[in-house]
Amino acid sequence: MFDKLLGFLGSGPAEQIADYFKQKAQLKQQLRLAKLNGKIAFQTAKYQAKAQGQANVHSWEMAQIANSGIKDEIVLGVLLFPYIGSFIPGIQDYVVIGFEYLEKMPYWAVGLTVTIMLAVYGIRHKNASRLAAPGLTDKDVEEVKK
Repeated sequence: MFDKLLGFLGSGPAEQIADYFKQKAQLKQQLRLAKLNGKIAFQTAKYQAKAQGQANVHSWEMAQIANSGIKDEIVLGVLLFPYIGSFIPGIQDYVVIGFEYLEKMPYWAVGLTVTIMLAVYGIRHKNASRLAAPGLTDKDVEEVKK
């Protein structure tokens, strides 16, 4: 294109000018191509990292399943005892008294207990420590009780 456009100036300077503009156009094209390749590489790395993260979570969960044992059954029994005990006439009063005492526990202790129970059963949550009482403190609970 540039050859035809600048052909009237003669062969020497016209060729040099045409070569300059050709080279400039090629460099621009190479730059655009490099940018596109960079974007493609970035997206590929991003998706690979996401896939690797999912694979890591899956392998962690499979390890948790493989490691479950009698400990989990004991924890489940301890957790279910108050519910089962509420149907047994001789134990009902003790269950009610126990829950009254549990009601007096600070929220941080309840949150810690819930977090430990979630960890025992392999349930991971980024806000696991706040599941029991999100945003509440002992002071908030005391104000509500008054």
